[in-house]
Formats: sequence, structure tokens, C-alpha cells
Amino acid sequence: MTRCWSLTQRIIVFTAALTLLAVFLPLPSDSEQHLHHLSSPAAPESQHISASTPPSDECLHPPPDSCTFYADCLESRYHCGPTGYPLGYGQNYCNKFKAERATLSARGQTWMRTTMHCLQEALVPDAIGAPNATTNCAALEHKAFSTHAGCYVGSGVCTLPPSDWGAVLHIVELKTLFDSWDAFTATLTAGTECLEFYVFLLKQDR
Repeated sequence: MTRCWSLTQRIIVFTAALTLLAVFLPLPSDSEQHLHHLSSPAAPESQHISASTPPSDECLHPPPDSCTFYADCLESRYHCGPTGYPLGYGQNYCNKFKAERATLSARGQTWMRTTMHCLQEALVPDAIGAPNATTNCAALEHKAFSTHAGCYVGSGVCTLPPSDWGAVLHIVELKTLFDSWDAFTATLTAGTECLEFYVFLLKQDR
């Protein structure tokens, strides 16, 4: 004898079935979904960080006027990929500065070499897996950008002639020079050393 179920009975059975599935096959929690997202190879910060090995001399002491630190010491450990900070920004712009150094004055070229070295030395703890090293690509990028303004200003960018400022902005776009305007202004003191450079940047940003 075939039983004809009413619509109400079907809804009750369907609801009960969903309840049982929810009990025995619970949906992933937020943390589990987050971990699944982090395991995706598309996310730069998800890449496997190589186990710490005895650091090479290059990673402990980046050679001046060289760009190999980014691939050999950072990318080899963090595996952020071609668009991650080590290759996509650090090595990319390091190579651009070297290729276009002739557009800078003698003072500008000295500043460039000093700045390049400063940016690399700031990331030595990360390259060698020190206790305070960043733990993923996103954190590495954030830390790296936070060092840009200090290295640019500390190496003397404010004392360069305006022609060098223009050359620098030709190599590195203003929006990526300091990552954010706050990153630059945070390094300015109450003095007037950087006032002219500050005004120059304001004009470029219009």
C-alpha cells in the first residue's frame, strides 16, 4: 500500500533530516573556515615558511649595492610568490634603482645605495628566523613598508636636490614610496630639514 504524504509531513521529515545532518555533520566553525582559507595556495601569507637553518653571511650582513637579499634570504624562507613583498616590491624596486642610478646626482646615488642597504638590514631578523621575525607574508610586507620612511629620511632624502626627488619619484611611484602618507609624516620632526621635500611631495600628489 502506497502512502501519500501530505505537504506538512514532508516539511516535518525534511526539517528533521536537516537537524540530524547538523548534529552529525556540523558546519566548519569560523576558525576552521579561517584555517581552510589560510591553507589556500592563492593567499601569499599562507605559504609555508621554511624551517630556520644556519643563516648565510649574506642574510646576516646584506652586501651593499646588491639586490640578492630579497630572493636568497627572504623569498627562500617565506615563499610569498612573484607578487609578494620580497620579489614583487623589494627586489623589483631595488633592481629599478640600480638600473636607473644614472638619473641621480652623485649625492643621489650615495643616498640610493645607503637606503637600499638600510631597507635590507631592517629585515635581517626575518631573513634569519630570529625570535622576533614575522610569521607570514602579510606581516612581512607590513613590517617592510613601515621601515621605508625611516630609511629614506634617515639616509638623507630631504637634503637631496629637487632634481633627485623627481628622479626618485620616476622610479618609485608616490603611492608606493612610503606605502601611506602617514608612514612618511610620522618620521618628520619639528625641524625644517624636510619642509622643502614635504612641500615637493604635496605638489606631486595633486
